[in-house]
Amino acid sequence: MKIPRLKILDRYIISQVMSYFLGVVALLTILLIMETMFELMEMLINKKVPFINVFELLIYRLPAFLVLTFPVALLGSSELAIGQMSTTNEIVAMRTGGISFRRIMQPFLIAGILISILSFVTNDYIVPETNHISQNIIREIVLKKGPPNIKRNVFFRDAENRYFYINRLDEQNMIMREIMIYEMTPERFPRVITATEGRWVVDTWQLKNGTIYNYNKDGKITYEMSFQEMEILVKDELQDFFKNQRTPQEMSSKELKQQIQILSDAGVDTNNFEVDYHVKFSYPLSGLIFALLGVPLGTQMKRGTKSTGIIISIALVFLYYVVYSLGRSLGRGGMIEPFIACWIPNIIFLGLGIILVIRAEKV
Repeated sequence: MKIPRLKILDRYIISQVMSYFLGVVALLTILLIMETMFELMEMLINKKVPFINVFELLIYRLPAFLVLTFPVALLGSSELAIGQMSTTNEIVAMRTGGISFRRIMQPFLIAGILISILSFVTNDYIVPETNHISQNIIREIVLKKGPPNIKRNVFFRDAENRYFYINRLDEQNMIMREIMIYEMTPERFPRVITATEGRWVVDTWQLKNGTIYNYNKDGKITYEMSFQEMEILVKDELQDFFKNQRTPQEMSSKELKQQIQILSDAGVDTNNFEVDYHVKFSYPLSGLIFALLGVPLGTQMKRGTKSTGIIISIALVFLYYVVYSLGRSLGRGGMIEPFIACWIPNIIFLGLGIILVIRAEKV
């Protein structure tokens, strides 16, 4: 079966969108880099971090910056492209020739789908690794001058295929709280050790007030023992161990889903991680939603009201991120389901986009 070729109209509009898209991405990326320059200069000047490390840190953060810019860039590029076509009366000529507004929108949506796919692939395969490398650069800097850079909601893995999870951290006293250690076994379910708190002392984790669980292949507890104190020997070198810590932002969707399953089987609240998991899918798709919004907004430029479309676009972007942040907070707090929390912004703005398209088609 042959894949149908894009028609001349489609190729023309997509090329227009992509030319604006690249420019907007470059502009927004520069703005994000400028925002992080204070932190980088602080490292370079006050913390005496070598320039090469600061430069590497900047390079490894670029993929994450790009993913952040893609949705907004799609909104801006769609609006600018169709606005330019409206200003030069190309849209009027198309409509006069019997081409419907929905047909004109098709190449914009194709561009939106392509960029959304690129955004997902970048966010799921490239960004976790570059985030991990950039965080390790910071961890190495901290390890040279102070205690291990342990963070909350983070996973570690040692050479013996054990996973260490810390939910909260008292940074002032370096006390880890709500700890879980699980050892992978031939069975489906791992051996799990939980503890209310613990400390890192030399090459051991000193745990307090915990429980050891063994499960059978059906997930039922076959052994349970409580303890007041317990030591877990960690043979890895300190620096190597902490290099292997990963936050959800340093995991692919597949890795994060596996961790969620293990934590869920062990009875741990996984709302935070489920929200991060669904965001990996919902955020890249927001680019397609923004493309849908940008096209009808761009038609406002045909009457010389460019500022109106731009102001509305900025307001919509701001409103989207307010709803997005609110949804994530509600999902993390367990007030609504993580899936709904992450997808409700897209659903709302998809509905708004459809309304704008219908109104634009009637003009």
